[in-house]
Amino acid sequence: MTSTSMQQSRPGFIWLASYPKSGNTWFRALLTAYEDSDGDVDINRLAARHAARERLFEQYLACDGSLLTNEETFLARRTIYLHLADSETSGVPQKVHDANLPLANGQPLFPPEATAATIHLVRHPFDVAVSYAYHLGLAPDFDRCIDNMCNPEFRVDGLVFAQMPQVQSDWSSHTLSWMDMPGRRLTLRYEDMLADAAGSLTRALRVMYPDVEPDPDRIGRAVAATAFGKLKAQESATSFRERPPKSDAFFRSGTSGDWMNHLTPAQCARLADFLAPAMERLGYRADGAVDPWSDRSAA
Repeated sequence: MTSTSMQQSRPGFIWLASYPKSGNTWFRALLTAYEDSDGDVDINRLAARHAARERLFEQYLACDGSLLTNEETFLARRTIYLHLADSETSGVPQKVHDANLPLANGQPLFPPEATAATIHLVRHPFDVAVSYAYHLGLAPDFDRCIDNMCNPEFRVDGLVFAQMPQVQSDWSSHTLSWMDMPGRRLTLRYEDMLADAAGSLTRALRVMYPDVEPDPDRIGRAVAATAFGKLKAQESATSFRERPPKSDAFFRSGTSGDWMNHLTPAQCARLADFLAPAMERLGYRADGAVDPWSDRSAA
């Protein structure tokens, strides 16, 4: 991403953190369209790099990454982030699906001292369960996806899609690990982005690039360019390289409340019971409703 309007005020990484299927791709599309002078977006050339991409570590590891244990891989990632932080001034965000939990050495995977800013994206877990199940090709077996979302030990292991192993944990632990991230941070709910994409993008840009006031005209063009129907139509016409092989479409629904068409009361109750700590903190109710909320602890 060319950064004429996005300048960092301090060295360090900008993390775009989310549990999968919570709006990370849409947010990256908004950033891409904002940076384009015409407000255009190519879904196969989205802003942000993957923080777990294998290529980032190839030149710094003293051995083949596939020879490391998962725990050694996580420790190596943390060390490399720290090593690169002082020279990271590009303003290019890093996409993250890991939870930011303590590693074997007791330190978080994503060090606050290596961080310039964090944008944390969340979505009601009922909708996440449905969207993630379709994403992985598990639907209509939503219970398998719910198992993962309620598993504190859930990880994406091995070198897959040219990415290093990642620890997602359960949805609640993942969510709280990023909400408690110190420094400049903003948590955005997917539901609030649907209601006010322009306002959400404006708030995020102010946290990410505090020395540059967002341009309202460019924000308006970015929001128009990334309407769900346009992204879905582009995927149908050109495909999308981030779509998993077992998924029929990456841009499937793009709504809030689709869980009502898929989940049983027992499945909802299970999610609400296990994930209550983060749900309550975010205004996500056990009946699927979304209460008014704002991230008052954000920078």
